[in-house]
Amino acid sequence: MFQALEYLGCGILWIGSMILTIVKKNPIGLAILSIMHGTEYALIGKKTGAEYGKKFFYSLVMCMTFGFTWWLPLKQQIDRETLTEKDFELTEDILAKFNH
Repeated sequence: MFQALEYLGCGILWIGSMILTIVKKNPIGLAILSIMHGTEYALIGKKTGAEYGKKFFYSLVMCMTFGFTWWLPLKQQIDRETLTEKDFELTEDILAKFNH
């Protein structure tokens, strides 16, 4: 639900900047969003999407549209699902469960 609200907020920002560009002939809003989201894509979104198996075009569109509200939850999910060597270590707690 929270992510849906974030997506809605991003949509409102894009629509507002388009209206500003059309009505006031001032493209500053679109320029700022495009530069900001383009930088996010180049620095984080492309790598995060690739790590989760997302196609290039999908990652580009999602990052350009929603910015960090798309890649941050995806990155957090990747971090939760990534197993390390520590996940396979036997600890005394685990051994105690098997011995009883």
